[in-house]
Amino acid sequence: WRSVLDNCTLGLEVQGTPRRRARERARSLFPAFGLSGFEHARPGQLSGGMRQRAALARTVLQGRDVLLLDEPFGALDSLTRTDMQLWLQGVRDRDRWTVLMITHDVREAILLSDRVLVLSARPATIRHQVRVPLPRPRSLRTLTDPAFVDVERELVSMLHEGR
Repeated sequence: WRSVLDNCTLGLEVQGTPRRRARERARSLFPAFGLSGFEHARPGQLSGGMRQRAALARTVLQGRDVLLLDEPFGALDSLTRTDMQLWLQGVRDRDRWTVLMITHDVREAILLSDRVLVLSARPATIRHQVRVPLPRPRSLRTLTDPAFVDVERELVSMLHEGR
């Protein structure tokens, strides 16, 4: 029932930030998040990717040093997911955030991460840690780089150990 702008500012308002100041801060992020011109749109008027960028803007507005993202692109179609992964990488590299992302998508983990932790089943414990030896920035070409394929093979093998 809130506009995109008002949805983005909700966390700040709950923390006691005056509405006007919260809206100014949110508006300043809209160009980088691809939301310019959609400040007054309702969530139902946005594409899945735009809704996800708005949710990430709301998270970033909290001003934390670490972003925790739990399956942020899980509900998106494959093309939108790839676009969002590359977009997130770009803004993360530009703004130097630390991101802890939970994903079940091995390729997503490799594309976006410097290291990947493979967890066990319940209770979750770290079974393996794999460093991703790929330079940044990464692109669609990275997906076919032999080093990418090697890490993917290693991770898939780890995930299927003991099955």
